[in-house]
Amino acid sequence: MKKNVKAIIAALSASIMCAVPVANAFTADAYANTGARFTFRKTFAVSSAKNIDHLVFGVACASSNTDAPWADKISSGTLYRGGGGNVGVHSAGGTFYPSNPNMVGGMVSVAMVCNSPSDYREISVTNYAYDKNNKLISDAVSASATILVGDINLDKKIDEKDYDILFAGVKKVAPYDWSRYKFSYFGYMNVAVGGVGRNYSYSNFDINDDGYLSKADLDMFQQYLSRKIARFPK
Repeated sequence: MKKNVKAIIAALSASIMCAVPVANAFTADAYANTGARFTFRKTFAVSSAKNIDHLVFGVACASSNTDAPWADKISSGTLYRGGGGNVGVHSAGGTFYPSNPNMVGGMVSVAMVCNSPSDYREISVTNYAYDKNNKLISDAVSASATILVGDINLDKKIDEKDYDILFAGVKKVAPYDWSRYKFSYFGYMNVAVGGVGRNYSYSNFDINDDGYLSKADLDMFQQYLSRKIARFPK
């Protein structure tokens, strides 16, 4: 019975976002714009134990030169995806049930691939957390600013300057063994490159969207710069 209730909630959350299905909204590796190089991402995270049974989330954006969003989970749990759109609009998200209702950190993310850094146009964001009695928990989950993945210095370019910042950040949190560092999605990390220190948002460092800062992020960034991968994956 509980599984049926979850499925119903998931279906309702998907239908709330929009009623018209989009063909590529459900396929992570299907890109309408095959030459697109720029991935935008919004993360939904929780800063402290909130006893969350499920999160209903979503993002709607303009469809011009932009592929349909794709939702993915960062932490352990069950994700029911939904998506759709209207004329000129893509939307996607779903309902997420964390394995640990009192988890802290990144829960899920929504990513969009665009032809250029100037193509992304956000229209709306859905973000509602509920307890096991389906009661809304106010301000439980925060939706991050939507970032251009890889653009750590926020200059609308993804290049060696960003890689140098990423490298310094990884070495700062894992200086000896390159082990995975589970970071908070809240606040900033001060990183010095060339003797100059600046504050950078933690979420900008998580290139592969796994909730950790590690050598794996460096490896993916190198693959992108060398064009071994066409884009950062959704």
